[in-house]
Amino acid sequence: MSSDERITPRSMIGRVAAVLGAFSGERPVIGVNEIARSSGLAKSVVSRIVSELVEVDFLERADSGVRVGIRLFELGELAQRSKELRQLALGAMADLRQATGITVQLSVLKGADQVYVEILRGRDADMVIRSRVGGRVPAYATAGGKAVLAHSSDEAVQRAIPTTFEPLGPGTVADERALRKQLELVRVNGYAHEVEESNPGVECVACPLLRADGTPIAAISLSGPAGRINVLQHATAVRITALGLNRRIRANSAFSTL
Repeated sequence: MSSDERITPRSMIGRVAAVLGAFSGERPVIGVNEIARSSGLAKSVVSRIVSELVEVDFLERADSGVRVGIRLFELGELAQRSKELRQLALGAMADLRQATGITVQLSVLKGADQVYVEILRGRDADMVIRSRVGGRVPAYATAGGKAVLAHSSDEAVQRAIPTTFEPLGPGTVADERALRKQLELVRVNGYAHEVEESNPGVECVACPLLRADGTPIAAISLSGPAGRINVLQHATAVRITALGLNRRIRANSAFSTL
């Protein structure tokens, strides 16, 4: 590979995005030459990226070129279901923020991380939080993550347990035994509570959103400045919100496999 074609991790992401960006509803199947013209990349670079994307099913071969593969379709379906979940929960989240005045979050478990689908900031706008829409935080350090893990399979819990528990805040849980005790407490109380585990200066309370069979889909949570307000006093409000959303989730077959 020549020096001008050497790909750094950052430029690789940009080049892959340029290749995928060449596809559209009007151009669902395109060839390497057309992708090169559209993306502005060298044909040799495009050919290499396309071959690698085909290998992992992000693209697939067609008679006159390549098209979007099944893996991208699956990811698109996942994004759509997250959008549907957000739409279902948004009104209840807004009501919860109005009632409490503090930040409301909707998040889902993906592997070892809690991924934020929606965040409605409260009056605590000066509070610094790690979470952002689309962002990830280790599930073991978040109330939302613990709320979901407490109702997940042991395999899912095991995936979320790291080799080393990185301290994200002064209160971050330190080991697997302590985490499992916390999850037991979540099942007893019906909510998860953490103080300065995911962030210094942040306290959070969360409840799971559950299917009819008791398996979790997501978590709804409140985050506020630790020591300035008593976030735990709003646990009942979060539980009531979660119960209302659970009824809507169970009435909607679209969420049975979310």
